[in-house]
Amino acid sequence: MKILLDTNILIQRENNTVVPDNIAQLIKIMGELNYKTCIHPLSISEIRKDGNVSRREVNLSKLSSYPTLDGYPNYFEDTEFVALLPEPTTTNDIIDNQLLYCVYQNLVSHLITEDQALLHKADILGLSTVYSVNEALEIFSSDLPKSDINLTSTFKIEHPYNVDINDPIFETLKKSYPEFVNTWWKKVVESDRAIYLFKDSYNSRINAILIPKIEEEDIDCTPKIPRDKFIKICLFKVSEQARGLKLGEHLLTLAIEYAKRNNVNKLYLTHFREENDYLLYLIESYGFVLRGINIRGEEIYTKEIVAPSNIHEISNDPVEINTKYYPSFCDGAIINKFIVPIRPVYHEMLFPNYKHEEEGHGTQMELFTLSDRIKSHGYGIKKAYLSHSFVGSMKPGDLVLFYRSEDYMAITSVGVVEQVHTKITDPELIKKLTAKRTVYSSQDIEKLCEQETHVILFRWCTHLNKEFRYADLLREGIITGQIQRIQTLSDGNYRKIIRGNIDERFTIH
Repeated sequence: MKILLDTNILIQRENNTVVPDNIAQLIKIMGELNYKTCIHPLSISEIRKDGNVSRREVNLSKLSSYPTLDGYPNYFEDTEFVALLPEPTTTNDIIDNQLLYCVYQNLVSHLITEDQALLHKADILGLSTVYSVNEALEIFSSDLPKSDINLTSTFKIEHPYNVDINDPIFETLKKSYPEFVNTWWKKVVESDRAIYLFKDSYNSRINAILIPKIEEEDIDCTPKIPRDKFIKICLFKVSEQARGLKLGEHLLTLAIEYAKRNNVNKLYLTHFREENDYLLYLIESYGFVLRGINIRGEEIYTKEIVAPSNIHEISNDPVEINTKYYPSFCDGAIINKFIVPIRPVYHEMLFPNYKHEEEGHGTQMELFTLSDRIKSHGYGIKKAYLSHSFVGSMKPGDLVLFYRSEDYMAITSVGVVEQVHTKITDPELIKKLTAKRTVYSSQDIEKLCEQETHVILFRWCTHLNKEFRYADLLREGIITGQIQRIQTLSDGNYRKIIRGNIDERFTIH
């Protein structure tokens, strides 16, 4: 396995001498796994242009122990690849594209970077083996027999007066908002707003934080936004040390759940655009739209979670609609539906926030407590399911209803299909397709590939309010026997399952 390292993971502008702990751990793991690492020669050339001689020499010395890639193709000569990307405007854009092209052409198996724009481009290209440091650390460490790498977070709903305002996560906020501590945070404490926190299980630093608030007043924005009831996301931030652990998707899920529980259909947030902007790429991929700027120069982004009544005049693409109005999804008669059986061990890994009826429907805290036994990918919205059974008519936009076999023997959860890949026996291909979504270990995948394996990439949308059990399926004539393979579900039978079990504000017929 050959891994291309973006030099930004080894060079920290704030610290010219020390490599961060997670990067040091990653390098150690790659060495233990005998993975070959390299650096692109264009990255070295760019560093040599640095006019700061001292910094340049320090950076070059950091990179001197890594071999450079021996030859590489020029992406400009591939017109199909060029057409997939926006026109480059800087030298850095060209270098980024060259790095991605090395993955695209399988010159290297993986690219590791902390550049959010580069990670976003990789998503556009469908290059699922372009990782952030924490993503690579989690995925590669799972290939070791034992690992003491701690990537887990502890979730807690906290009172603001119990939050350490000196935690490193607040440093950039204090710089951007001079009044953050003495004015803004003081109001948060006085109003005793609920603070949603993910804390590092090892050092108790805040890994991610969310503060939502119900607002029904004019939004400071040019052009003007019509007055309405919104959930204002007052604070939404993931620390740099926790990037790639799906905590941003966690916060987004929490904010949407907060809106649903308070019968609010719109959310908004304000944001100063930053270089290498993690938040921007995340929120845009889940339907937030730039509406304008406020008097402070912050950008205003809004999101609707209920589609307009004339949505089919706007779009007929169920995947596009689900993306823009997530968690809403299309479930009209023209949408195929499938029952997908899943064993308990994989159900737990794929839906770790699911609460079984006999355990009681828990609080939001229970719904989002993280487990160190579950990969962070399990807590994401985008997921992957692997199976030896398949129905040929399945396509993007279809619905998959997951049936937990053996113990619950019930349908629990609903997702929207994004991609389908069939009849695969190459485990490396499956790892590439599912890299940022998979809860399966390398050993699981290799075992599955002893037979033809089918990959379903989907977005989780909702859990049923009440489990639809095996006995219910039999009684309603939906099935005639055990569910052992993926099977089609008629629209009429689908309606029987969701009746009273899904908030139909979020379904589009």
